[in-house]
Amino acid sequence: MFFLSNTNEAKSYTLIHNVFFEQIMPYLDDKYLKVYMYTYYLANNIDKIGVKNNEDIAKDLNIDYLDVISAFDYLEKLNLIRKHYVENSQSDNYSIEVLSLNKYSKKQETTYEMEYISSKNEKLRQMYDKIEEITKVHLNAYDIKKIDTTIKNNDIAYEVVVEAFKFIYYNNKSVNVNEALNTLKLWIREGIYTSKDLDNSLSNINERYATYRKILKYFGEYRLPTKPEMKKMDKWIDEYCFSIEVIEKAIDETLKIKSPNFRYLDAILDKWYELYTRTRKILQKDKKDYTNFKTEIMKLQKTDRKITEDEEKKLSFLYKNYPLDAVFSAIKHINLQNKTNDIDTLFDFITGDINTGDLQKETTLSFGNISLEDLENIFANQQENMRKTEPKNITKTVKRQTYVNTPTLTGKELEDAILSNNDLDNF
Repeated sequence: MFFLSNTNEAKSYTLIHNVFFEQIMPYLDDKYLKVYMYTYYLANNIDKIGVKNNEDIAKDLNIDYLDVISAFDYLEKLNLIRKHYVENSQSDNYSIEVLSLNKYSKKQETTYEMEYISSKNEKLRQMYDKIEEITKVHLNAYDIKKIDTTIKNNDIAYEVVVEAFKFIYYNNKSVNVNEALNTLKLWIREGIYTSKDLDNSLSNINERYATYRKILKYFGEYRLPTKPEMKKMDKWIDEYCFSIEVIEKAIDETLKIKSPNFRYLDAILDKWYELYTRTRKILQKDKKDYTNFKTEIMKLQKTDRKITEDEEKKLSFLYKNYPLDAVFSAIKHINLQNKTNDIDTLFDFITGDINTGDLQKETTLSFGNISLEDLENIFANQQENMRKTEPKNITKTVKRQTYVNTPTLTGKELEDAILSNNDLDNF
């Protein structure tokens, strides 16, 4: 509890509006706060103290003269004071008018938070708007001050600040200012200050979130994905094993329509995957996916340890180049001969002498396995098949390719090959 011991000594006190402590003080840096309060004191006691200049104030407060000048510049921008320059004098020769704090009263529409943000640039205001949209709460003066101080002390980009709030919300389904600032501090220690730094480092922090962010960014959306969107993207990545280049190509096709949307994008990738599996003669009902294949291998070898990257490549090579029954039979044969039954032994037993260069180029069946080149070859083959089945007396028109040295489907051909008529009718 705080109270005055003697209310009769009014003349010995400098009174200041309560709104100063509620809405203004949390924002001001220590030196600026000292300058403002001392200036307020001098203005209310000028008859007793007399006139003081900027050098006097710096000496009285034991701060640098330039800090006093900077403080008055800052306070004027926030409409807390007004300078009255002396005509034909030096630039730092002015009188200070301390403005009324009544306009910041909570009963009024103007608050110090509004006044503070309005004194900043448009990008900063947009940043706070985005943060409030993510947190779904109104930022108070203390929260804004903490965020602003973090930005000022670390010269961090506004986009990175917003991304910290998105990142926490994505992981925790809720977010507050302290959690976001703690994440920012970790990122700063990792050397993340700009959006480019974040792009380069985010995949190491959370690969799936980085992938979501990259897809939405390419789609022209700078926001968190919805749950249905995350479900669709998980399908493209985990089930279809599409590379980011394939997804970006599908986005390019989606952006050609009048009203681009995720449903249309998802339909394109569904049809591309269907075309891929059909062309490769891989029927979903007969395909034993790679994850189950790997699990079965580990079970037969009676091990549950985490396999190395080199072992992962060898398993992937066996999966894509040898019948599954032959691989499983090889494991049983090695067991009967009491040999060391591991992935290296299995690989050597089945493949014998293999060009190590082929293995180095091997990619595991995971995100990015189906490349844009794979699909382009399929599209080219399909175009060739379409040409063979066309009547010879029909003159073909040459269509402009959408990317260099790669045959693609465009216009009517794209719709016929990628989206069925029934699919198009749904949009």
